[in-house]
Amino acid sequence: MQYSEALDFIYSRRKFEKSAGHERIAALLDTLGNPEKSLQFVHVVGTNGKGTVSTMIAEGAKAAGIRTGLFTSPFVVEFCERIQVNNEYIRHRELAEVIEKVKAGCERIEKDGLHPTFFEVVLAAALIYFQERSCSLAVLEAGIGGQNDSTNIIPVPAVTVITAISLDHTEVLGNTTEKIAKEKCGVIKKGSTVVSFPPDNGGFDFVPQPHDAFEVIRETCRKTGCELLVPDMSSLTVTGNNTLHSGNIDASLHFSGDHQTANAACAVLALTALRSHGFSVPDEAVRTGLENAFLPARMEKISENPTVILDGGHNIGCIKALIKMLQKDYPGKEITALLSFMKDKDSESCVKLFAPICKNMVFTLADPVRGEASENMKRYAEAFCPNVYADDSMEESLKTAMRLTKENGIIVCAGSFYLVSEIRKILRG
Repeated sequence: MQYSEALDFIYSRRKFEKSAGHERIAALLDTLGNPEKSLQFVHVVGTNGKGTVSTMIAEGAKAAGIRTGLFTSPFVVEFCERIQVNNEYIRHRELAEVIEKVKAGCERIEKDGLHPTFFEVVLAAALIYFQERSCSLAVLEAGIGGQNDSTNIIPVPAVTVITAISLDHTEVLGNTTEKIAKEKCGVIKKGSTVVSFPPDNGGFDFVPQPHDAFEVIRETCRKTGCELLVPDMSSLTVTGNNTLHSGNIDASLHFSGDHQTANAACAVLALTALRSHGFSVPDEAVRTGLENAFLPARMEKISENPTVILDGGHNIGCIKALIKMLQKDYPGKEITALLSFMKDKDSESCVKLFAPICKNMVFTLADPVRGEASENMKRYAEAFCPNVYADDSMEESLKTAMRLTKENGIIVCAGSFYLVSEIRKILRG
C-alpha cells in the first residue's frame, strides 16, 4: 500500500456512526492483537485545550527520557501530524504500513457487520505504531466524546486530564455543561489520577471550569476513589516573555492567552502525577516540555505587515479566549476577522460575540459540504460590525482581508481548522 492509498482508505470510512459503545473498536483491536494492552496512557478529554495539554505532556515525558506516543486531532499541516513518537510525525511509508494492517483487520470484522469509522481506523493505526515503536507511554487526545469515545477502549490510564468544558457537539453530548461533563467523566476509571482544569481563575483573565461541570468531576472522582488534582491558579505568576512560574518550574510558553497558562498548569500536574505511576519525571523535564511544546493554529502569529493570527477555535469558549488574548496582547489595534464555521457549530453566537471588537469581518466557505454559508454568517454580523463581506473563495477572502487591513491592523483567521489550514498554506506557499 502507498501513502496515497492509505489516505484514500482512511477518508473512505464514515466520519460518524451512531451505534453506542465500543463494539467496533474493541473487535478491530482484538483482531489486531490488542496493541493497547502493551501501553500505559495519559488520557486527555474535554472541550477546549485538549491538543495543547496533550502536546505539553508528551513533550515533558519525552524530555524525561520516556519514549512517548502522541495521538491528536485534527491536523493543520499534514495528516501525519496526528500520530507522533517523541515529537516526530509518523512517516508516509510507516502510515501506509500500519493502515494496511488496519485495513486487513477491518475486512475481517466487516464479515460480522462491524464497519469501523474514520476515527477508529486512525486510532487503531496509532496504537499499532506506538506498540511497534516500543513506546512506554501514549498520550491520547479523545475525540468529541468521553464515555462512548473510541479512545475510552484503553485500560486504566495512569493519568486522566479533563480540560475546559464548554458547549460544543451538544447534539451528541448534551445541551448543558453539566450534561457534557457527565459524558466526559465516563472516562474516569479507578486507579487513575485525575487532573481537572481549574474552577477558579485566580486572578487570571480566562473562563474557569464551569461550577456544575467541576462538581460532576469531583463527585465522579469521589465515587471511583480517584485522586483529583486541580491547579491552584493563585499560586502561579506570569512575567515578561510569557514565562510561567509554578513552584520550582519557570518556563517560557509558546502559547498566548491566560487560558493557556491554566492549560500549562494542568500539564504540570499531569507530568508530576506520572511519578506515582512508575515514571521518573524531574522538574527540569517538565520545564523543557512546556518550553518545547508548540501547535500550529492555536493563536499562532504567522506573518507580519500585516500581522496575521491563526486560531482553529470554533465554539463560544474558544472565541471568548481569543477575544481576551487580542484585548490583552493587541490593545487598540484595528481587527479584521476572516471567519468560517461548520454547520454543526453555533456560528451565530460566535459571530455576534466576536463582531463588536472588529473593524472589518470577512466570511468565507471552508468546506463546501459541511461549511456554513458565508452569506448567513454575514447577516449575523451586520448589526454589530460596520464593514462586513462574504466570498466563498478562501483565497479571494484573504485578499479582501489584506486590502481592508491598515498597516497597524491585524487579521485574525478563526472558526475552523479547515480554514486556518488553508490560509496557512496560502501564506507559507
